[in-house]
Amino acid sequence: AMAATRMAAAEPLGVRVAEPMLRALAALGRRLTPAGSRVALETRLALAGIHGPSGRQAVLAVLALTWAIGLAAGWAAAAIRPALGLVVGGSVIAVGITLPRLVLDSLIRRRRQEITLELPDSLDLLTASVEAGLGFDAAVMRVAGRPTRERSPLREELQHYLTDARLGRARAEALRDLAERTGVPDLATVTAALIQADQLGVGISAVLRAQALQLRTRRRQRAQAAALQAPVKMLFPLVFFVFPAMFIVTLGPAALRMIDTFTKVGH
Repeated sequence: AMAATRMAAAEPLGVRVAEPMLRALAALGRRLTPAGSRVALETRLALAGIHGPSGRQAVLAVLALTWAIGLAAGWAAAAIRPALGLVVGGSVIAVGITLPRLVLDSLIRRRRQEITLELPDSLDLLTASVEAGLGFDAAVMRVAGRPTRERSPLREELQHYLTDARLGRARAEALRDLAERTGVPDLATVTAALIQADQLGVGISAVLRAQALQLRTRRRQRAQAAALQAPVKMLFPLVFFVFPAMFIVTLGPAALRMIDTFTKVGH
């Protein structure tokens, strides 16, 4: 107990004050949030790569602060006009509830895109490692342990899979959880093929090679589709920003000269 007290006293004052406030606000936000919404929130946090209680506490604390600020703003506006209080309070609460959801959706989309882009190369390395004689889990460990300059969501999820495997979970269950945590269709296809191969006793190396070829084909098709969409996406900035500037530069001197000529003729 004395050691714990010394460790708590050694922490900065801001941490000692912020952590109890965060826990209290998170508890309040948990009471204000329905059970179904809490389950959906935990699912969104997992898809965004935010694991552990700290992320959940932060979001619940933001929701509690939103309710507090909305009620305070509504009460202050109601002193001027009751209807205005309802509008201001409801607007603040609606924005505070919607904004964390939009941020989580953005994080989920970016994380899924990063995993989708990284998956074909990682699957190629996994296939080469298995064909070189490594077991599947050892090959996954090799892929997950390779150094990268930036944070790799796929590597983090593979490390999570290895942790589940070390804890004694069946490979099919760990792979199924890997696909559910990420929500990436390509990864779900690969894990489903691996689970089926494990159940039927088919060689994993052949399945990995077929999946790697399929993912490379999908990546090339996505690149071709993005190239076809580029002219349509460029149309708006060209029409509203580039073309007017070009018309001003090219036709502006001629228009000024014509105006000057007609002015002289009029005089």
